[in-house]
Amino acid sequence: MPRRFWPVPVFEWSEDCSVHIPQLDAQHRQIIELLGELSRCAASAKANKLVPAALEKIHRYAQFHLQREELLLRVRGYPGYEEHKAEHDAYREKIAALKAMSDRRDIAVRITNFLTEWWNYHILTSDQQYARFFLSQSTNK
Repeated sequence: MPRRFWPVPVFEWSEDCSVHIPQLDAQHRQIIELLGELSRCAASAKANKLVPAALEKIHRYAQFHLQREELLLRVRGYPGYEEHKAEHDAYREKIAALKAMSDRRDIAVRITNFLTEWWNYHILTSDQQYARFFLSQSTNK
């Protein structure tokens, strides 16, 4: 019997997501909203028709956000910049690989699951590392 993939629950914005940089918090909120839209499309009976447009929308916005975040981290001298950028680069590679599998029947759910899990981890774990660093910098002055 073939393995079935089901959409993972979409996470919601909470104060735990905040990196205490209003511009990035707003972008993270937008990404979470787009993930919800993508998840609803993937769960739809018309997933194969709806998901490509939703995926393209989140992909474009994610590229914008990742570039902005990288610029800010570099300009503000975040010591973990190289590792953080490497995580972004791995994300970009995985998205390209998933897009190359667009003919798979389960691709909508696979992509939705990957994006939801990746962004959840990235915002709540990786991004919190630079948030703590910047907060410590502002309190040390």
